[in-house]
Amino acid sequence: MFLARELRRGREAKGMSRAALAKAFYVSEVLVRQWETGHRIPVADHVAKLDELFDARGILTRIREELVKVSVPLEWFGRWVEVEGRAIALWTFQHALVPGLLQTEDYARAVLHAGDHRADIEEMVAARMDRQRILTREEDPPTFVALIAECVLNQNVGGPETMADQLIRLAEIAEQENNVFIQIIPAAAPVCAAFNGPFVIASFDGGTDVAYTDNAVSSEVIEDLETLIRLRRILDVYRAEALPKQASLDILVRMAEQWKTRH
Repeated sequence: MFLARELRRGREAKGMSRAALAKAFYVSEVLVRQWETGHRIPVADHVAKLDELFDARGILTRIREELVKVSVPLEWFGRWVEVEGRAIALWTFQHALVPGLLQTEDYARAVLHAGDHRADIEEMVAARMDRQRILTREEDPPTFVALIAECVLNQNVGGPETMADQLIRLAEIAEQENNVFIQIIPAAAPVCAAFNGPFVIASFDGGTDVAYTDNAVSSEVIEDLETLIRLRRILDVYRAEALPKQASLDILVRMAEQWKTRH
């Protein structure tokens, strides 16, 4: 909030409107308003330019790096639902689990239970199901691209029936929803050797991206432009070796049938 107030003061001292600042930075006026109300933290490149524009002598950059950056992961972790809800596109790579926005109730329940969460599991399952509504909302649903490693289809999460239902659900979503694209990366693809962890990239109106990565012990929200470019490049490499839509559907249906025989 301190950074937000300094940004507003700097703009007003220059006699600029929010619209003028937005035009100068090739972003939306809505984004500038979010900067000045503390709802969005400007990426490092934008802060550096604001520093120069407002003659702030690097103060804004130091505030962001030394005071704000440390608190970003915890803040964004609690607001990731908001991030998903405002994004115009979501890109995810998963090599261990089905993406949360595509999970069935039973699959989600098994994942959350195995994670030994101390909160109410059913409440968390309900929250996860509620999040999924963004993909089918009537007004401007985000484009959702999910790259899923083939090994995810073989891993037992919740038992054979749960796995069969989950894979059938993936096939139905990919076939019925025009904004959802599911591509399977085959286990035989050489790129599997490069798998290093799951991540999500959220894209917003105005060209801004934010990424989220997590592992067993920590999670991180990434706004650094260089790191975002690297993640985009990784995503492109993975997608280049992923199966096209129909082939991905075929493998989902085939694996669902295999799970049915394990009952």
